[in-house]
Amino acid sequence: MSALLKSHTEQALHYWMLWVAPDATQTQAIKKLPASQKDRVLMLHPKNMGHITKAIEVAILSNLYQMITLPRAILSRVQQQALELLALQNSTIISWVGSSKQLNSASQLTLI
Repeated sequence: MSALLKSHTEQALHYWMLWVAPDATQTQAIKKLPASQKDRVLMLHPKNMGHITKAIEVAILSNLYQMITLPRAILSRVQQQALELLALQNSTIISWVGSSKQLNSASQLTLI
C-alpha cells in the first residue's frame, strides 16, 4: 500500500506542462486543449535566452512538471543533451519542437 501511495503522490507532483517560447501556432493548439489539460499548461516567454537553460534545469529539478516542450533552436546540442539527462533522472518528459541536424556516424555512436 505504501508503494501505491508513493506512486500516486509522485504522479500528483508531476502536474504541470511547461511550454517554452511557443509560437503562434503552438499557442493556438494550447488554447484548443480540453479545459482539464489547458489548466495545467504554463507558457514561458523568455526575454533573456542566456538564462533559459538554468530556468529549465530548475523546472526539472522542482519535480512539478510532467512535460516540458521547447524549440531545439534556442539551445546548443550540448545543452540539449544535459537537459535530456537531467529530465530522465527526474521523470520529466522533454518534447523538442523544430528540426534537428542529421546525426553523423560519430554522433550516432556517441548516443549508443
